[in-house]
Amino acid sequence: MRLYLSLLLSLLSFISKAFGPEPEYWIRPDSLGLGYVEKVLNTPDHAQLLSWHLPTTASIPLRKTLVIAYTLTGNMGNCVYYANAFLKAGFDIVLFDYRGFGHSSRFQFDSKQIYHDEFVTDLQTAIIAAKAQFPVNEIGVLSFSVSTILATLAYQNTPYDFLVAEGFASDLPGIISFWKKEENKVLTLPVSAKSYPKAITNVRCPVLLLAGTLDKITPLAEIKKVLAQRQNRRLLTYEDEHLQGTSFWEEKEFADGYVRRISEFVSKL
Repeated sequence: MRLYLSLLLSLLSFISKAFGPEPEYWIRPDSLGLGYVEKVLNTPDHAQLLSWHLPTTASIPLRKTLVIAYTLTGNMGNCVYYANAFLKAGFDIVLFDYRGFGHSSRFQFDSKQIYHDEFVTDLQTAIIAAKAQFPVNEIGVLSFSVSTILATLAYQNTPYDFLVAEGFASDLPGIISFWKKEENKVLTLPVSAKSYPKAITNVRCPVLLLAGTLDKITPLAEIKKVLAQRQNRRLLTYEDEHLQGTSFWEEKEFADGYVRRISEFVSKL
């Protein structure tokens, strides 16, 4: 199982070479004995998103909800082991699939475009649903690489209480240049990306930035610029490449050191 999880982590990259949306779930929460509520979320533009809402299994709940926004690869089934680790620590969890992923509404996914504006709407819809499902909790978003863009843009019209961002994507032209040079991939941005630098500054909630010192996709130097914009932002680094925090900080079981660091951050809010 540990080998599988290590392979899974390698798939959580900014742009996948061979993977995009996956329609079927290789695992569901009940596969791990987790209780959950399955809901269909309706977006303002009439898409339907499948979502799993999971209450914490901890004896002392944190009264914090994490909406997990995955990279644009696979579906929310890939987040079930992450969810399990956070549930043990006292978090309530909301998983959801963007349109075009899993069993959500069909959508024409363009793998050459870094993100679609519709995915921002989807994340906003999941945040609103999380507030309704766990009304006494503070709401946070856990985002990875490309989904840090979505989390930043979603905050502008649907504020939440805290953000945890691994591999924060701040320099979008630089990321496009990286993939052009690295693999001759030509990537594009939607028109809304013009407002993205300002949107980063406008995120006023506490932010925990997780970054690899060897990350070439979202370099540490760029993430430090994001850190410097506001005093309520914190940075934790690990000596590895893009999105390897979970494996680098593993102590005894999957994601334990990773979750502990995030728990320490939110417990001080």
